[in-house]
Amino acid sequence: MEQDRVTVARLAEAKRLPVEALRRFGLGDSDEGVRFTYASPAGLPGRTRLRTGMRGAGGSSWMPGDTSPVVAYSTAEGLGYARSAGYQIVVEGESDCWTAWQHGVPAVGIPGSDHWDALTLEHLPVAEVFVQVEAESAQTYPGGVAEYVSAVVRRVRDVGFDGPVHQLELGGGISDLSDLYQSAPEEFVAALRRALDRSRGAADAGTA
Repeated sequence: MEQDRVTVARLAEAKRLPVEALRRFGLGDSDEGVRFTYASPAGLPGRTRLRTGMRGAGGSSWMPGDTSPVVAYSTAEGLGYARSAGYQIVVEGESDCWTAWQHGVPAVGIPGSDHWDALTLEHLPVAEVFVQVEAESAQTYPGGVAEYVSAVVRRVRDVGFDGPVHQLELGGGISDLSDLYQSAPEEFVAALRRALDRSRGAADAGTA
């Protein structure tokens, strides 16, 4: 039904983000739902994503018939934040990236937990990396969160990154950056900063 179709405006309301921010990140309405094209760090177009659900799990997929390369989700804006901050947060999916970029926070999105190999060294122009550890979800992480995190850490090392790699756990029952923001929008940046500091104080994720 038309009233149930996901739109940029509905997504923005659900994520508590400005509509113009999502459009700046490349989101656009279509008859099927919301479309946006993932791009390489060089700005070359990758595969197009179709958002048909308000949550990514079960409601985010590649456009049928699109055979463009699968790349991690990044923008020039987001990579600029990473260079300035000196760190990169590796998340799963796109919603966390929208939240991060809108607040000047660096993030790069793994396009589904089985596509960690889309991450490249060009996504990591930084001194340290944080891999976000979400809550267990059989739908998002069929092999389990620990297996996914280990695979991402190995990938970070395999592409040649040799700086510190931390596991980012937000605590307090908060699973990801989008949830952290929605739980207390005014406290988002400060709460994230505290979580990053806690992660730095824990053991390096090493080669996991």
